[in-house]
Amino acid sequence: MPPSIAALPTLPGLVVARMLDASLAALAWLLAERGVPILVAGRDAAVGASLLDAVVDALPAERRPDAAAAGKAGRLVRVAGTLASGTMPGILRAALAVTTGQSGLAALVDAPDLAGVLDVLAGQGLTGDEASFLGVILVVERRPDVAGEPRVVAAHYLRPLMLDAAGHPRRERPAILATWDARDDRWDDFAWGIAPDLAERIRMRSGDFEVERRRRTVLLEDLVARGQLDQGVLAAAARVG
Repeated sequence: MPPSIAALPTLPGLVVARMLDASLAALAWLLAERGVPILVAGRDAAVGASLLDAVVDALPAERRPDAAAAGKAGRLVRVAGTLASGTMPGILRAALAVTTGQSGLAALVDAPDLAGVLDVLAGQGLTGDEASFLGVILVVERRPDVAGEPRVVAAHYLRPLMLDAAGHPRRERPAILATWDARDDRWDDFAWGIAPDLAERIRMRSGDFEVERRRRTVLLEDLVARGQLDQGVLAAAARVG
């Protein structure tokens, strides 16, 4: 049986615990580090917090939230608590007001799926066009078919509103980055289909984006294989890379 997530609250630890695989972890890590918002959705707040904390803690120290440096450009903004259908409107908009293109945002959402997340965002007063900039949504749930262990069952990407050459708005449906295959207990990767869009979002060339995602995937796989799961080892390995 995989170790509990409580004992291994780091990205390599959660890979060992089978909450997600190294490839999806690397993708979320890279996008969050480059300022793309990350929302973790689910009904179990403790499980969601473990995943969101692991992604945030994997960021360089100068990118992680810091109360003493609140609002400082380049630092990720972490929304306190959990956003839900009954949460007072305006909290998310207030958090977005202090973000920049480089800082990004991280939040927990009490919702079972993408549709539920979009309902919560609407309840926060965001229009569909505004919500389209909120990046990655990781849906995690405890699965009875694996003895109640948590799995990221779906990863979505909200594709931001774009303007075409004539200045007309171009709206696209959310994309699927990955889904969990319950039968084989593995993740199907679909992010390759929008890799150029993801690369453009974080201001990287498409080839460089693929190389960097692969580098982080291999790094996580190597740490898992060697049983080196603590945050300090991950940070040191990331700096070397």
